[in-house]
Amino acid sequence: MNSAFSVYRKIDTSPAVAVDGKVTTKPHIVDLMLDLSGYSGSSLRSKSLLDPGCGQGAFVVRAARRLVASLRKTAEFDDLADCLVGIDKDADAIKVCRLQVIDALISGGIPRRLATKLAERWIVCADFLDHPLGRHFDFVVGNPPYVRQEAIPKKSLERYRSVFECFYDRADLYVAFFENGLNLLRPGGTLGFICPDRFTRNNYGKKLRGLISERFAVRHVLDLAQASPFEPDVTCYPGIFIITEGKAAGAVHHLRLTDGGPDECNAVRSAVSNGCGRVRSESKVIHHRYEAWFSGEEQWAVESPAHLELMRRLEADGVPLGEEASGCRVGIGVATGADDVFIVDANFVEVEHELLMPLVTTRDIASGRVDWTRNCVINPFANGDSTNLIDLRKFPKAKSYFERHRARLCGRNVAQRDLDRWYRTIDRIYPSLRTTPKLLIPDIKAENLIVLEQGRLYPHHNLYYVASEYWDLRALRTILRSSLGRFFIWMYGVKMRGDFLRFQAQYLRRICIPPLMSIPKATLKKMIAVDGSPDASEVDGVVAELYGLNDEELELVQGTSARRRAN
Repeated sequence: MNSAFSVYRKIDTSPAVAVDGKVTTKPHIVDLMLDLSGYSGSSLRSKSLLDPGCGQGAFVVRAARRLVASLRKTAEFDDLADCLVGIDKDADAIKVCRLQVIDALISGGIPRRLATKLAERWIVCADFLDHPLGRHFDFVVGNPPYVRQEAIPKKSLERYRSVFECFYDRADLYVAFFENGLNLLRPGGTLGFICPDRFTRNNYGKKLRGLISERFAVRHVLDLAQASPFEPDVTCYPGIFIITEGKAAGAVHHLRLTDGGPDECNAVRSAVSNGCGRVRSESKVIHHRYEAWFSGEEQWAVESPAHLELMRRLEADGVPLGEEASGCRVGIGVATGADDVFIVDANFVEVEHELLMPLVTTRDIASGRVDWTRNCVINPFANGDSTNLIDLRKFPKAKSYFERHRARLCGRNVAQRDLDRWYRTIDRIYPSLRTTPKLLIPDIKAENLIVLEQGRLYPHHNLYYVASEYWDLRALRTILRSSLGRFFIWMYGVKMRGDFLRFQAQYLRRICIPPLMSIPKATLKKMIAVDGSPDASEVDGVVAELYGLNDEELELVQGTSARRRAN
């Protein structure tokens, strides 16, 4: 995203991609990152900077200009060979980058022959994750590529997984760039990356968070999810992360930008330099100063120190939904990998009727209640909660139907891993889940839509569920649909544009609830009584009483999203 998408940057690796394939980090954002990283002043000749995904040169060109401007006399021109390195896999982008670096050096007074020699030495066409640089750097600054694992060639994926410990679970490629960049820092060196902020909260980022906590110090975190740091604008929910090598103590500045324009960048510089947690009154930048950052692999649940303090208190007093002691379980519905084959109408006659499992989808609960559209999923598993598949010889209609779609089904990853079970769904289907009363929760929503399903339908993979043998689900739903329920998701989960949240299982499992046995019967009755209430303040009042929230804490909980929209 520095400039042209490199070989890494394949189409559809982010929600929006420019038509011509070129996305550039805006110059004032680049300058801000160089400033926050400390790449400025008069001693740059003695420092080294690496841009690990240089593209056409958005970062390395501006760094070269700063380097030349810091020189005092032409005699210093001959001592620049190890000052900069830019690396990228895209050969065409490398050609453009070298030309731009040459122009930057010449404009700074360096003779063309030397400028060309330096550019050829500095700008390297290679895979940053597979190229031995042979040294460490004072600064690693840039915009690493964002690529989902599905778009990475299999051999490369296997190699990266074997080399980079933090490239874990379903981590995006930028996580491997992050790990490699950190490991290339000299003692006291600084990394400055602009990249998606998902690693700060998602499960796949936990090993990277652990590495940072163990060996490095976070200095500045800028939330750009609502801003526009790229040209043209793309939706990838980026943040800027400034991290130094070593465990030196110090405050962490967290700033949230609205548009990411030059004025806001200047406000960031001012806020960081004065360190008081304030920005100019006319600025929309929100600045918080954290005296201590998060430890270990825990999520970076950043809103404000006051929000974090409240969340810590709620965590100490409650039990996470994901723990057995809560009396609840959280899960997700069935993924098939071929919905066009497995999801059929309830009157479908091309397979045996006994294989049809009534299915509930996000569409069925959009109204806030269950309005079943008569979809069913074909269950290829044997009776009961078994891992065994049905014997197709005993189900001739299903055998004929699956055989007609064999090519489609065998093309899925789940089938490639076990060709003998080519007609299975990705997830097992547990018939007992269908008959279990459960709360259904769609993934992406602006508000917390929680729908009670009485135990007649099986959830699709676009729905998460909460079930319990102990709780009255009406009382539990009151907690989850309250502002406090949203507050937990807001603090733990990733945020999307338009004030939408991801209600994923990994965040739902962290919602803390009071132990059921500790709740007075009178309070439980109140919770059940307001279950269907359209009055949000009535619901919040009951939940505030349950959690012992004072007026200030309740206002904090209720105002989170409103303040974010206002800013």
